[in-house]
Amino acid sequence: MYIDHVSNFQVIHGLLDLLMTKVGAKFVKDYKLVEDATDPRWFNGGIAVMLGGIRVGTMGVLHPDVMRAYQLDYPVSAVELDFDKLFAHFLSKNGDENESTSE
Repeated sequence: MYIDHVSNFQVIHGLLDLLMTKVGAKFVKDYKLVEDATDPRWFNGGIAVMLGGIRVGTMGVLHPDVMRAYQLDYPVSAVELDFDKLFAHFLSKNGDENESTSE
């Protein structure tokens, strides 16, 4: 979560890109960001984080109603991730690499 006078969504996006790199996922090839207008927590809907066709999280700028409910005075950008799914991807990538190097 990032809170400041402006949302600075790019900070959260950069964090997601770094994390995905660490688990061996490449943008577009392995993971994609898909608009999700149905999630009311986010301003203008959120962005679904898809890894290998599986939804592993959501990110966006919190909706003003959510900010008021938690008494947040400044815009908040956040990312919510399912780390079990991320680690499963990491382990499957490392397992594939270990098998190919042992042949």
